[in-house]
Amino acid sequence: MPIQSIHNTESLYCALSLNREIMLTIIILVSATVLIVGVLGVYTYNEIQRLNDEITKTKINEVTALSSRFALRLQYATGIMELTSQTYPMTKPPTYSNLISDDLKGIPDSADAEKRDMAKKMIDKKFDFDYVFYAVPGGDIYFLEPFSSQLKLSQLNFAFRDWYRGATSTGSTYVSEVYVSANEKHNVMAIAVPIYDDSSQTLNGIFVGALNLGALQRSLSQVNLGQNEYFLIIDHNNNVVADSRKSESDIEIRKFTLDLSEQRGADVNTVTKAIDGTDQLIAFKTLAVGTHEWSIMSIQPHHDAFASSNALRNEALGIIATVVTITSITGFFMIRKINTNMALSNQLKQTNSALGLKTEQIKQIDIQKEEFSAMVTHELKTPLVPIIGYCKMLKSKMLGELNKEQLDSIDTIDKSAKRLESLISDIMDVRKLDLNKMKFDIDDFSIDDLFEGLSASYKVLKEKGKDFTTNLPARGLTIKTDKARLRQVFDNLISNAIKFTPEQGGKIEVGATKEDGKIIFYVKDNGIGIPKDKQEHLFKKFYQIDTSERRKAGGTGLGLAISKGIVEKLNGRIWVESDAGTGSVFYIELSG
Repeated sequence: MPIQSIHNTESLYCALSLNREIMLTIIILVSATVLIVGVLGVYTYNEIQRLNDEITKTKINEVTALSSRFALRLQYATGIMELTSQTYPMTKPPTYSNLISDDLKGIPDSADAEKRDMAKKMIDKKFDFDYVFYAVPGGDIYFLEPFSSQLKLSQLNFAFRDWYRGATSTGSTYVSEVYVSANEKHNVMAIAVPIYDDSSQTLNGIFVGALNLGALQRSLSQVNLGQNEYFLIIDHNNNVVADSRKSESDIEIRKFTLDLSEQRGADVNTVTKAIDGTDQLIAFKTLAVGTHEWSIMSIQPHHDAFASSNALRNEALGIIATVVTITSITGFFMIRKINTNMALSNQLKQTNSALGLKTEQIKQIDIQKEEFSAMVTHELKTPLVPIIGYCKMLKSKMLGELNKEQLDSIDTIDKSAKRLESLISDIMDVRKLDLNKMKFDIDDFSIDDLFEGLSASYKVLKEKGKDFTTNLPARGLTIKTDKARLRQVFDNLISNAIKFTPEQGGKIEVGATKEDGKIIFYVKDNGIGIPKDKQEHLFKKFYQIDTSERRKAGGTGLGLAISKGIVEKLNGRIWVESDAGTGSVFYIELSG
């Protein structure tokens, strides 16, 4: 054959071989990307769930604490009013009702001093009462403390107030809705206790304390609020009793119009509702104090409440987008390289008889192929380290608890990553053998030790229904070669035997004999065997025996090529003897 034609044929082979390696690299790259996205997705999902749970729990704790404080404050004030109403001066009928005048809006300051003293003490004790007063059964004010506030009253009779109607109709302590005090000009709630005559059970009067809601407003302003978060206290008529956004001087009484009745319960509830077109996270608790129910709630824009988990989600999406972009760009250049090589191949096929490439050009293509393959296989192995590391941390619960389905997914990702790592290692070994850069450490070692190591490593096969044995008739044999590389060859051969032997009843035997100064090792199995016409191609790179059973087992066809390369570098030879259907025996011959 002419030299130019030989050159063209070699260049064509190089181009086609490089195309095959690029395609395999693209598959590996896409697999690595899927693994990275999978691991990152599982980790991000768990972290977001954990953050969201913590955020929701924090809201629940805030509302629970505030509800307890509000209930205690209201119950305390109510208890003080009820306790005081049961003392002697208060249980005595109002004996100075004849002194009530419209000018004084009650009785004179000097009249019924005993009752007034009790009211003054309640003001002095700073129970957050703006004023305390006593009303006679008809609704007229009997007295009010402080007296200066009594003189400022706009009218004498307050039977229209709901505290009067509630106390007289229920006959028990009544906590009113919020209203603006005509006297003090700010929001108050009245705690009204009806007082009955012990003997006749007739109504003597109503003892009332007006609770200053400014104290509640101050308590809300002291709560540590999140971004754009605010707290509300709502009374039984849906009036806003207190609002952390408002000042104490704001006396506007507003209605809370959002219906949360379906979500009400004894515990703190969380719900997302739209307010003024923006989704809000609402945590609220409904509690009964006195004769009514009250609602205490935290309201915060959903995106502000979950800002940390949203940031984590966006960061993960950014990383995923970056990984996919890099993969896409790399794949684009790889495909373009394939197209270039295909064009070159077509050109070489058309002009093979007339045109040739110079020796320097052929060398340059080989160099490019070697450099590209070495670079890609090395760089692809780098992202697998964090993937396998994260899988290990997730399975060991270092990053939080996972359920069984999540653990199974992580286990699948871990196994696939390790398989991918093994595949990349095989490709790197092939390149090292092609470039004659694989390192060997030649030394004397005991074959007994080698076989003991194999027995220890593969004893687990018995648990899977397969029998693994070693056969070494002569003890004390030694050989001078690279132990680690020879073990790599054995692992490849045993791995193939495991794949192609029956799940139950499979037998694998490893042995060695010494003949004419040479050591002959063998790996024997009772698997599906190898057809005669396929055996001559068996040790070629990427070669696959296209049978259904073998395709099920998978593989890239690199293991036997690597084994052959290693054995030959150790100045030995490797071959196979097999009949399809009766198992296979792989032999390795090395100098003793």
